Amino acid sequence: MSNAESTLTDETLPAYIDTELKPIEAKERIQSIDVVRGFALIGIFFMNVEWFNRAFADFGSGIPQGLTGIDYWASFFVNYFIAGKFWTIFSLLFGMGFAVMLTRSEHSGRAFIGPYIRRIIALGAFGLLHTLLLWPGDILYSYAFTAAGLMIVLFGRWRWVLASLVVLTGLVFIPGMESFGTVVSGVAYMGLIALYLRNENTVTCLGKQLPMLSALMAAIGVLVSSAAIASFWVPDMQEAQTPLCLAGFFLLLTAYLSARFRQPESARFARTGAFLYLLPFLAMLSYGLSQWNDPPRNIYDSPAAVALAAEKAQQEAALENANETVKKAQKEKDAKARKAMDSEQKQREDDADRINYIAERFKDIEKEVAVLSKGSYLQTVQHRVEVFAKNPFEPASLMFMAIGMFLLGAWFVRSGIMSHDRDNLPLFRRIAVIGLPLGLGLSMASAFLGVNHTPGQDGDHWLLANALLELAALPASLAYVSIVILLLHSNSVFSRIRVLAPYGRMALTNYLMQSLLQAGFFYGWGLGHFGMPRSEQLLFAVAVIIVQIGFSHWWLNRFAYGPMEWVWRAITYWKWPSFRSQAAGA
Repeated sequence: MSNAESTLTDETLPAYIDTELKPIEAKERIQSIDVVRGFALIGIFFMNVEWFNRAFADFGSGIPQGLTGIDYWASFFVNYFIAGKFWTIFSLLFGMGFAVMLTRSEHSGRAFIGPYIRRIIALGAFGLLHTLLLWPGDILYSYAFTAAGLMIVLFGRWRWVLASLVVLTGLVFIPGMESFGTVVSGVAYMGLIALYLRNENTVTCLGKQLPMLSALMAAIGVLVSSAAIASFWVPDMQEAQTPLCLAGFFLLLTAYLSARFRQPESARFARTGAFLYLLPFLAMLSYGLSQWNDPPRNIYDSPAAVALAAEKAQQEAALENANETVKKAQKEKDAKARKAMDSEQKQREDDADRINYIAERFKDIEKEVAVLSKGSYLQTVQHRVEVFAKNPFEPASLMFMAIGMFLLGAWFVRSGIMSHDRDNLPLFRRIAVIGLPLGLGLSMASAFLGVNHTPGQDGDHWLLANALLELAALPASLAYVSIVILLLHSNSVFSRIRVLAPYGRMALTNYLMQSLLQAGFFYGWGLGHFGMPRSEQLLFAVAVIIVQIGFSHWWLNRFAYGPMEWVWRAITYWKWPSFRSQAAGA
């Protein structure tokens, strides 16, 4: 059983790769990765600047209602040409960075796991501090979980994975640690991926040899499909009918595809990565299509539901002051009462719960806007800590989507495509020609269905619109990356896109600097420009990006690494890297 792809050869890396595992020097860098990283950082800024001027509690509701003119089109541009596409590129780049470091360690014969664990811990620490001290939209903390998951995928042994699941599951029952269940689910998920990628054992099923994971998915799929069939006759199961049907279908589909396209091994990372990224959004798309004929319905049109919501809100307020015994008894009583309800009453209960949820959401938005626009720095930090403490491990949920892009990025490097990108320009050209119209076409189809959502409104196809937009991200992001590489190697003025390489080399420093500048410019404790019009936000972003690109060139002409990159490498390799550019060979 191999621990990584078997496609590694000396030809898959530049000839100047050093044999000693140490902080990577300027001459060893793959320039195209730095340029793509710089390009991705621009898109990340365009996307993030909105959420320094808007409550993060409003995330996921689309273009703000009421926007007109240039502000509307600025928001439309970001939502349908940038949002979703550039964090996907960043995830791809993290996988590439992982593969570069792994490959260098294999060539040098030095330990990889220890340094990379330190690298993950440092990344998580940077992300946690960024979240609490500057901005809750940080992605580094989430990437730390995904990077840890990738270690399980490539190196985890099934005995240790199972033992970890037993121990970690116990932590979920500690008060305040409920969100740790996301981490436990992630470990199990990564273990299944490892089983597929690295275990060559097969089982006989209906006279055919199936990989272990394929057989497991098939068995579970048959059970779930049987439950779905039973739901057509069992009244108590009818609510779960659609989810069961879809779950059974996708489990059986996973079993078939994982068996049918497992070979050759050299393509396994790419195929698995793409499938893992697309799977949740395909499921979302299917569920959205199943609701296509549902009539539009506003939950506030039900006076009974509104009255019930007010009553339930009063009960919740009373329970806040009750002891745990009373709370438990009330929950048991509510569960029994709910089970005895008829379908019409259950609908009113569901509507009442949603009304209360939406009311709480609006309260959270109002509170966040007040704190960010008028509060002191200490008040903003206190607010972030309070929000974070409710679900401290919720960011780990990103690993279920990002792991696919990590694997795909690792394949791009391990197969030699990125390290010999000039030799693979025809491949990048094909990806751009196919991916760009497909990705942008799906994005426009999403916009046609709806650009925003009114809370409390059903039947507006918002779930379907989001599914299409997320599916668009994979082909569009791969097309964007391919176009950047084609421009880089073109014999035209467009090759000057290499100016982004230093910007990408200092991506961590520039990413954190962007947050510091935005917080200081927009928040009430700084210059107080919170709520700047959307078009002006983009102009602000462009101005900062231009300054950062110039600063990156100036800095790297004098020093080997950006400030935060230097700290990150020092922690990773547990020694002080040379700081001056001359010592780094630059």
